[in-house]
Amino acid sequence: MEILRLAKASEFYNISTKNLTQILQTKLIPHIKKVSPSQRSSYYIATDFVEYTKSVLGVKNIENIEGSLEDFHNKNGTKIITISNLKGGVGKTSVASNFAYTLALLNKRVLLVDMDSQANTSRYFANRYFTGESIKNIFDTLMRKEKIDNAFVRQYIHTLDFENASLDLLPSELALGRVVEFSRAVFTMPHKKLSDILKHVKDDYDFIIIDTPPSTGLSLHMAIYASDMMSIVTDAEDFSVNGLKELASEIEEIEEETDRAIHVDSIFINKVKNSKIHEVYIEAIAKLAIEQNIKNVFTIADSTRIKEAQNLHLPMLEYKSELDKNLVMSSSIIEYALEKAIEG
Repeated sequence: MEILRLAKASEFYNISTKNLTQILQTKLIPHIKKVSPSQRSSYYIATDFVEYTKSVLGVKNIENIEGSLEDFHNKNGTKIITISNLKGGVGKTSVASNFAYTLALLNKRVLLVDMDSQANTSRYFANRYFTGESIKNIFDTLMRKEKIDNAFVRQYIHTLDFENASLDLLPSELALGRVVEFSRAVFTMPHKKLSDILKHVKDDYDFIIIDTPPSTGLSLHMAIYASDMMSIVTDAEDFSVNGLKELASEIEEIEEETDRAIHVDSIFINKVKNSKIHEVYIEAIAKLAIEQNIKNVFTIADSTRIKEAQNLHLPMLEYKSELDKNLVMSSSIIEYALEKAIEG
């Protein structure tokens, strides 16, 4: 993925900086500003983003691109993707949050759902707790056998606005895990309840991304049942390779329990270092992916930038420190988001 500033992009696409700026501000080209629109040289343009735009719209000349941001929705309906692993500390929340943001940057309507009672995803972009304002309240209502609708669910959805994009968040809170597990005693098919909640807002979005707890349990079962596909986040360690095998067994059990086929679409290997031992583990994970018919395997290099962006409650692609390097750091997430957006 090549990263171009405005002047270089102008030369690359053989178009004036004035016209290119106008296209960036008004047309369907994902781009990232370093500061304000008036400082045109501060634009960063990922060539992958432009090629994606041209591919989706079926045009060859960048100046012929038309279409508003508002009209660009999935033609094949809402896609729901669960991000999972049974092991904590692998960067699952970081991948889920930045994947959701990148889809939003691609002008998709995105809802990020936090099903982990630790609520790390909820606080990733919002430096606050959502006690009494979370998905837990919706489960409480269902358990009282009360009806819910779009307006009821939407009162617990919070919009997160960034410089280049915005997305919606359905947050979690500490009490969620207890409420979800207690629902086993209330519902005959508790694994369907998240799906029942999301059906009321599903049509409002192109993508719904669900982050799950780093453990087995009903929250994971609910998320997987509600989803069209899964993405697994791991790291290049011995325990993680064994953990993936355990997760594969867990998925088989969920399939039997719910009578639903589960499609694992991708694996993200996070925190990768340039070492021989990591090469060995990456090869083992790739082999496992082939055995499980998982077509996408991505690696993300170990970097302090990811943690720095998280501490500032920003997506990687909004983190202004060495933005061109941050774009490269996010290239695997961008590639996967582009693939899903084009499929949509």
